[in-house]
Amino acid sequence: MSDVRIQGVDKLSQRLRSLERKAGRKGALRVLRKGAPPIKREMKRTAPVRSGRLKNAIVTRRGKKNRKTGENVLVGPRGGKGAKGAPYAHIIELGSRGGTYTAKKGLFSVFAAGGGIIRVPQITRRGVQARGFIDKAFKSTASEAERRIAEAIRKLVES
Repeated sequence: MSDVRIQGVDKLSQRLRSLERKAGRKGALRVLRKGAPPIKREMKRTAPVRSGRLKNAIVTRRGKKNRKTGENVLVGPRGGKGAKGAPYAHIIELGSRGGTYTAKKGLFSVFAAGGGIIRVPQITRRGVQARGFIDKAFKSTASEAERRIAEAIRKLVES
């Protein structure tokens, strides 16, 4: 049998405790945000542009803290109906199926040419092809984001 000895465990645990005190929750978020810019840049570059609203809605924000994963930072389109949101981003990313839809109660209101509204019992919608720009942007820049996060952690540990 071989005799294995690990030296410096006390020093390492002391440094990890000081890192925890230094960083804390805000520090963890600061480190995670270092990986967001390349993903955000690629996502904005590959976002389909019709009006520019989707491209302008792409932001970096703090996610909810999770017991399993801890702190997280989200990069992607902001939802909501406000001027800065893109509530349709998930449809462009994932696509939708078309088909004929029948109203369960009453009628559908449809905008007619000339500005009027007509009510019909059935509507036919065309499907939307999935673009997958969010997934592609993440996959193509994940290694760069990981490298930036690792570099930020290394600087924090060394300081």
